[in-house]
Amino acid sequence: MKTIKSIVTLFVLSIAFSTVSCDNEPVDPALDLSAGGSVSSVFTAKIDGNDFTASTTVGDFTSTTLGNQLIISGLTSNGKSISIQIINPAVGTFAASTSSSDLCLLQYFDTALGATNGAFSSYNPISNTSVGTVTITEFDRTNDLVSGTFSFSAYNVSNSTTKSITNGVFTDIEFDNQVD
Repeated sequence: MKTIKSIVTLFVLSIAFSTVSCDNEPVDPALDLSAGGSVSSVFTAKIDGNDFTASTTVGDFTSTTLGNQLIISGLTSNGKSISIQIINPAVGTFAASTSSSDLCLLQYFDTALGATNGAFSSYNPISNTSVGTVTITEFDRTNDLVSGTFSFSAYNVSNSTTKSITNGVFTDIEFDNQVD
């Protein structure tokens, strides 16, 4: 169980740091930005009442020893990210959980708060509870797109602070399908 949480934390941190540490480079004019689901992707939420709108979305659908795993993330240009990890995703509602049989982990990261104070999770190890839900409204394995809603209470283990993530929406998030 600790291994899963460590892997997810490292995944989110690496995405957040790589996004923030990139140089600004001009867009290659040879790239066709009108193709693919990422152009129409939406990943938004409210964090303690403040708007979160991702400028970049990433997704990965892989086979693991626990089952098929979907990880989607929305990242902002100012170093904030929300990541959702679900084992055996399908259309339906999933309660936040760290159980290996029905893993549904939601995380928030803010680089401005630092590596330890900026990492929040739907899992609170002090109370041994997970608070949150993800509702998948579309899981299209033919076109590799996922849509839905989410909300969760995010807990920071290093300083016991919390964040309320509400009104989360992800629409047409493209994922790298390594299962089909």
